[in-house]
Amino acid sequence: MNYNVTPLAPSCPWHHLHTIAPTNVDWCEASVCGWINEPANTWSNLAYLILTIWAYQQTKNKEGSPLKAFAPAFFFMGFFSFVYHASYNFFSQWLDFVGMFLMTGLFISLNFYRLGILKRANIFKFYGWFNVIFGILVIIFYLTYVPIQSLILIHALFLIGSEVKLRKSPERKPYKPFVIAVLLILVAATFSILDVTRTWCNPDNHFIQGHALWHLISAASLGFAFKFYSQFNYDKE
Repeated sequence: MNYNVTPLAPSCPWHHLHTIAPTNVDWCEASVCGWINEPANTWSNLAYLILTIWAYQQTKNKEGSPLKAFAPAFFFMGFFSFVYHASYNFFSQWLDFVGMFLMTGLFISLNFYRLGILKRANIFKFYGWFNVIFGILVIIFYLTYVPIQSLILIHALFLIGSEVKLRKSPERKPYKPFVIAVLLILVAATFSILDVTRTWCNPDNHFIQGHALWHLISAASLGFAFKFYSQFNYDKE
């Protein structure tokens, strides 16, 4: 594939995989020739581990509830992103997107349930197929040079639109956590855009990067999103 990204040196651990399938995006942080290719962008994913532990503590007594899916989704989202930024190739980038779909797909599945489109017994069946289909779309988009990141934007727009519709439902709950989650994700996305466009960019700073701030702030956003979704009753069939 001919993506205009910074190549890894032949002596670096991930050079071969990167040569076969480079990523479709070149973040600001300069590559380090080692097993951790982008230190700031990699280690900042530990924020999702903290989020995972917190979500697990919140849901460990909620047997049978769809809310128990949040902790694994948070974990794999962070773990796959960690692997991607450490290794800098499309194979791990595909995992990174799957991790994000595990999160957005859970939100969308629960919204379909709240809209009355899905029955409780079908939530995870839909969730599984959602991730399979969008996982395949990532490969198709990559091979056809369509921006893969647009899939996440579509998910976000659907979630906001569906919440606008759900505000009129009988099971109305406070929207403050949702609003905070949206505002935080917009701030996180701004830092990520400033990073990838080189508007705010110091390639040799391996402590603070715009995309690393995306990880930290988006983790906080997901915490508020979890608080929002935790308000609802998922027991009705």
